[in-house]
Amino acid sequence: MCFIMVGCKYIADIYPVQFVKTAHPLSVGLVIVGTAFFLSVEMFLIVPMIFDTGGVLYKLAWLVAIFIVYNLLGNMLACYRTDSSVASLPRDRQIPDPEEEHLWHHCDYCQMLVPPRSWHCRLCNCCILRRDHHCIFTATCIGHNNYRYFFWFTVYLTIGTLLALATHALLFIVNEEMRRHYMLYYITHAFILSGPIKFDLMSVWINLILVFNIYAFTFPLVMMAYQIPTLYLNTTFYTPRDFRYNKGLRENFKIFMGSRGIWTFISPTIKSSLIHDGTQWETKQPNVTIC
Repeated sequence: MCFIMVGCKYIADIYPVQFVKTAHPLSVGLVIVGTAFFLSVEMFLIVPMIFDTGGVLYKLAWLVAIFIVYNLLGNMLACYRTDSSVASLPRDRQIPDPEEEHLWHHCDYCQMLVPPRSWHCRLCNCCILRRDHHCIFTATCIGHNNYRYFFWFTVYLTIGTLLALATHALLFIVNEEMRRHYMLYYITHAFILSGPIKFDLMSVWINLILVFNIYAFTFPLVMMAYQIPTLYLNTTFYTPRDFRYNKGLRENFKIFMGSRGIWTFISPTIKSSLIHDGTQWETKQPNVTIC
């Protein structure tokens, strides 16, 4: 994962325009196609072999699957459509007040003063409020205004792939016939079973799907590993050791998610106004405000 991130950053720095034209559609397409693939496989192949298709549990599984896909793709779209650039500020807030001017810094690319924690993105070609990083899977920069959607997008991506793995585990446990199609069965019974391993087409498919599922779960899990400390400590991807803005978990959560806080988990359409516009940041030091 680290090698991929470093490699993408290296290419993006050298060929920003070409990188955006290539990486964005490929990455977004991967998420959409992958979501459709795993939803179809789970709900039409795996889950029917666990639950009765006419029963309550199967219908409940469909409701959970639809809820996860809705929030995954909904937050992904909302993240893309929400502008976190300095230009999204009202005109009067794009220029610092005289008493705040010394707290802002100059962007050599935009040739203008920008608020603290705002940095230029070469791929977006603008400065981003509290810039965290540029995400190719949402085709936009993650900053102050759209961090909420990116975080829940990552959470639902993790939950969805984890539940898909859980269905494989449940199928392995409850369905003795399907259990013999998993390579794991032969590995765990290596010293008991004798004779050659017999694999049919179903065995090939079920094991390939499991391998894809493991890889699909690993990526969002790594993303979550970066984002949880960011949320907990009020830092960014590129400034993980800057703890000046940490105001405690509850206050940090409100800063990122807005006035509705944890309720934003339910749907990307829930209105949750942010407590400030991303130009003023309080630090731990008393009576000091970074503007």
